[in-house]
Amino acid sequence: MDMNRDCGCESARQRMDILIDRELTELECSDVSAHCASCESCQAEIVVMEKLTDRFRAACAEPAPDNLRISILNSIKNQNGNVDA
Repeated sequence: MDMNRDCGCESARQRMDILIDRELTELECSDVSAHCASCESCQAEIVVMEKLTDRFRAACAEPAPDNLRISILNSIKNQNGNVDA
């Protein structure tokens, strides 16, 4: 993309999640970051998206308790037993 041309809100918003996941090319990342630096609305949106992403990652990092896994497996076994009957 032309370094002197703003990618615009629509394009930036479509690529924000990919930016946060670090899956954009260096040029695309630069375009979106530059736009967000000059656009208060997009800057606010990306801050919220980053916070949500951080919270989701943190929530997924903690393993589920062993008793939950056992409970789910027992529930599946019971359902399968009811289907076979």
